Amino acid sequence: MIAVLAALQPEISACLGSLEVRRETTIAGFPAFETDGAILCQSGMAMRAREATEAVIASVSPAAVLSVGIAGGLHADLPGGQVVLCERIDHESHRESGVEQTVFSDPRLIEAAEAVAGGMGLPFLRGSSLTIDAVAHGPEVKAHHHAWKAHDIVEMESYWVGAAAVRHGIPFLAVRTISDTATDTLHRTGAMGDDGTFDQGRFLSYIDEHPEAAPDIARMAEVSRLAITNLAIVMAGLLPPLIQHFASDVH
Repeated sequence: MIAVLAALQPEISACLGSLEVRRETTIAGFPAFETDGAILCQSGMAMRAREATEAVIASVSPAAVLSVGIAGGLHADLPGGQVVLCERIDHESHRESGVEQTVFSDPRLIEAAEAVAGGMGLPFLRGSSLTIDAVAHGPEVKAHHHAWKAHDIVEMESYWVGAAAVRHGIPFLAVRTISDTATDTLHRTGAMGDDGTFDQGRFLSYIDEHPEAAPDIARMAEVSRLAITNLAIVMAGLLPPLIQHFASDVH
């Protein structure tokens, strides 16, 4: 059994595209989807991911844990849709503490994901991620984050997922696709809840109040769709063989 953690419903849907759901359930209140050989859990954003991961590990004792989803680009040369296989993940709080607590993905899982992405012709790189507790809305904030250790992307969950997995001695992998670049500014629509659900009514209200933002929001929605599409493609190639591998107890 492998466990896949993702914050948002579209990210979970991208992972489920290649799998048959046997049962929808909850684990400690987090939505979860059981398939043959895998459990996928919608953690919601930020530190909720730590609680969700610990609950999943306690519930199913997975042989591997994956953190997947979209991310913001921090490196100016990285385009939307880029697949980033995160070899290392830091948390922003360590910048001030000076304590090195980097989480590393399992090299074998990185190699497996690299083979899948390369074989499917997806733009990918082995890179690094910085987990933060609040959304990096604009270029200035992203530049500040990039200046610390030159991380390639920024997101809000992978450190928490990886730290929990490593603490339990479980192989871990983080896979992200870029949904907004280093130069993009995210609009504060208030539509995405901390639990990873999207409030369409709130989003439409924002558009109604800020019609001048509609073209830019539409442009960024296209980039986000590309990121979700590429995430679905790489997961469709990666999850079935990983499930088979760990089901056979070949480590």
